[in-house]
Amino acid sequence: MPATQTLEVQQGIWIDEQWLKSAELGSHLQVTVQSGEIRIAVAPAKIASPISSTMGWSTFRSLGKNAKAGKLKNASVEHDRYLYGKGQ
Repeated sequence: MPATQTLEVQQGIWIDEQWLKSAELGSHLQVTVQSGEIRIAVAPAKIASPISSTMGWSTFRSLGKNAKAGKLKNASVEHDRYLYGKGQ
């Protein structure tokens, strides 16, 4: 395939997959439109959104909701004593 091709716009422009492969653009693209120019580039890596962070914290906080009752009294208050044997 030639590197440059003149196209007649009818209903849009099709960019052949082989062109994208030869340009090593991958499958996630970023399209920038400016006056007189349309630029296609590799999309930047996704940055964790606040929504996913919020969902993560929500999941973390829900872990104890269905927990079985333990055998130790005041386990959270006596944390060091039960885990490390301190204060015995």
